[in-house]
Parts: sequence; structure tokens; C-alpha cells
Amino acid sequence: MTSLSDIIDGSIYALAPDVLLTPDGPQHDSVILVVDGQITDVATRAEFSASYSDIDVCDLRGQAIIPGFIDAHIHLGQGFGKAIIGGEPAQIWQRIWIPLEGNLDPELVYISAKWMLLEALRGGFTAVVNFAILNLENAKAIHQAAIDTGIRLVSSTGAVDKAAYDDVTGSETQLRDLDFAYERAEGHLDLCNAHKRIYPSLCVSGVQGASKELIKGLSGLAANNGALFQIHANEHIPEVHASIVEYGRRPIEYIADAEGLGIHTLLHHGSLVTEAEIELIRTTESGVSYNPVASLWKGDAVAPATAYAERGVRMGMGTDSTRSDGFRMLDAAEACQRVAFGMRVNDYSAGAAWTWVEAATQGSADVAGLGDVTGKLAKGYGADFLILDMNQPETMPSWDFQWELVRLYNRDQIRGVVIDGDLVMKDGRATAWDQDQFLKDELPKAVSAVETAPIVRRHGPSTDHRQTTLERRARDQ
Repeated sequence: MTSLSDIIDGSIYALAPDVLLTPDGPQHDSVILVVDGQITDVATRAEFSASYSDIDVCDLRGQAIIPGFIDAHIHLGQGFGKAIIGGEPAQIWQRIWIPLEGNLDPELVYISAKWMLLEALRGGFTAVVNFAILNLENAKAIHQAAIDTGIRLVSSTGAVDKAAYDDVTGSETQLRDLDFAYERAEGHLDLCNAHKRIYPSLCVSGVQGASKELIKGLSGLAANNGALFQIHANEHIPEVHASIVEYGRRPIEYIADAEGLGIHTLLHHGSLVTEAEIELIRTTESGVSYNPVASLWKGDAVAPATAYAERGVRMGMGTDSTRSDGFRMLDAAEACQRVAFGMRVNDYSAGAAWTWVEAATQGSADVAGLGDVTGKLAKGYGADFLILDMNQPETMPSWDFQWELVRLYNRDQIRGVVIDGDLVMKDGRATAWDQDQFLKDELPKAVSAVETAPIVRRHGPSTDHRQTTLERRARDQ
């Protein structure tokens, strides 16, 4: 099999895979032309030969090219403690993630971000949307991790001016006054704009951590600067309940009252929504991230993603730092909709495969503010794509490529990850840096970061519960 490093080694190259996933669906006789990191044409083989007789075409037999996945919701400080959340009751952010992230200095922020971005690239993600309230030094650390790995990053910072959760977490509000929030935000916008593959975003944690003045101010500042505004909304019952009790309004209604909705806004989760709230999202052209694995792992409700798609709500997909595996995210997206909504009305399509493939690519790009940059294999877009090995028993013979992407493809079939025309991953390994040495060097620090954080784990290791079960069985016999 031809080495991808030999194929993707210049500023101009043309690839002809067996399948090319375009915005119009899978194409079987197409060529994609990349010039200086941008897709400059997608044409049939005959059209390409007629227009570009001086450019050699590389045939990728038994391979497919699809857009890279885009993680519309991730927290890059949560990479070291993944398995700790197994079996944990809901609201893990209170007992696990806030204590862990609060234990990270800039060096550990860099290590955590690079660790998670490596996972993301191995899972087929070419861009991620980070959600974090960061100071300047920590933001710089995350940016360096993105630069080192080559991934596209939507980088955020923000503020909180309410302390609704202090009785639970013991954390203090990170905001002194609104002027401080605006000063930090403006500095972050300048910091992001200095890098080609880094894009600015502002955020507030959610309605319980932000006044209307803060939501309106940061949302407006983001809109005026062409940046994304992010906020968690309607994720779980305690949040919705507290919002109604404190404000007399559901979270998305409160955000709308604060003038926080709009085409520049990305609402994360949108799991527990009324018809009126769906209509608010749709009519304001706000975006929403569907996080199916988070629903499975954290006990949140399943967002009505099929309804979002049918109603024309702008929707992307995210991992919420559960697992950075694009194919398993697609699988979970369809499965959650089928179990939560489709089966009870005998809907075996449950959105059909294309809904989830598009949500994870061009949908995520759109809600992340990158809709003109990436997410599609089309002329004028960045050359961000995955090269997949089709010649595996799980995916042979091929009958319906998009259903196969959702249900059958695996991370180990990703031969190459290309971003801006550059081959950044080859057969699951970074091409420009030594990932093995990085993991070896930083593993002790990752372990220490978790062991020294004031994490509260309620469930405990799985094997403890096995022993309890065995003892109970012995008593019952």
C-alpha cells in the first residue's frame, strides 16, 4: 500500500479514493484537488482530466475520504481522570472535574490539552471547541498544545459573577466585576487572532453562574468581534429546577431574556427542552451541541436531536470529554435517538445515518463558527479530512456507506488525518512529534494531578462492587 507520506508531501496533490463523501453524499468517481492547504476542486475523474491534464492523480484504491469530525464540546482539562467517572452518580462535575481542573497549573494544563488533542486526532477529529474559563497563562498553554499537535481549536475564556454552586464545590467566583470580565475577554480575542488555526470564543458556565448583565455583555462582545459565544443550557434536572426556582424561567428562556441567543451562540446539551425552547433556538438561529455519550455516561437526558434536525435547528455534536472517538460518537448518537425516541413510535430510521454524519462534520463546523472554513469536502474549504481503509471485514462488502460510518467503521481504520492539507496523523500516530516519548514523560505528572486533587468518588473501583456481589451471593445460598 502506498505510503501516505509520499502522497501528501507537497503544496499540490490530487487524490482519487474509491469513495469521496461530499455534501451531496458519497461519490464513487471523484477527485479532490488540494492546493496550499485548501480544497480547490472536487470533480469527476473525466472532468478533472480535462481541466488539469498537468496534475497527476493518486489513486487510493480500497480507501475512502470523508470530512474530519469536529468536536463541538470538549473540556481540555479533564483528560487524566476518565475512568474515575465509571459508575458515578450524576453531577460528576461537582465532585470530580472542578477539583481536577482546579489542581492544574499552566504546565499541567498544557499536558492535559496535548494529551486530549492527541486522543481527538486518533479518533478522527480535526477540530475541537474547548469550553473553559481561563486566565491568560492557561489559555497560552492550551494554544501551544493545539499548535504542537496541528489541530484546529476554538478557544474560550469567560467569567462567572454568580456563585450558585459554591455550597457544593467550595469554589469561589472567578469574576471581580464586569470590567474585569471584558478586559479578560478582549485580551483573549487578541490572543486567539494571532494564530492561523485558533479561533476565539467567549463563554459563561451557565445560567446559575451568570447574571443577565454578564450574559448580555459577553454575548454582545462575541457577536461584535465575529467570535462564538458558548453556554451550558438545559443539561440536567438540577440546573433546570434551580433556574425555575431562582428566576421563574427555564434556562434557555433566561438566556433569551438576557439577549444571549443568536447565530453566534452555541448552547451545549439542550437535553431537557420544551417545544417553546426549541422554537427559541430555531427562530434565533442559535446552535446546539448534541452530546450523546455524555447522556449515556453522566445520567443526563437524551437531547431531542432528531427533532432538532427535523425542525431545522443548527446542530453539531460533541464528546463533552467522554471519549474522543468520532465513530463511537456517531454510533451513540443514532443509538440514543433510537432508544429514547424512535422505538416508542416504531421509527426504525431514527434520523437515518446521514443526519449524524452531517451533524458531526458540517453541522459542528457551522455551530462552532467555522462553517466557511471546514466541515465539507468542497471547493474553497480547508483540506481537513480522514483517509479510511475500506478493506476490512467489518466494512466489506459495502452497501450503504453512511450507515457503515455510523455503525461499522472503527478508529483503527483511519489511515490518515489531514488538516490544512498537512498529514498530521498516519495510522494512528503523530507525524511531527514523538507521541510515545510525550506519554512516557508526562504520565507520572498525569497520575499525580489526579491523586493530589480533592476528588470525591462515590462509586469506587469496579472490582470493589464485584466482591460485594460475590459476598451477597454467598449469603443467599
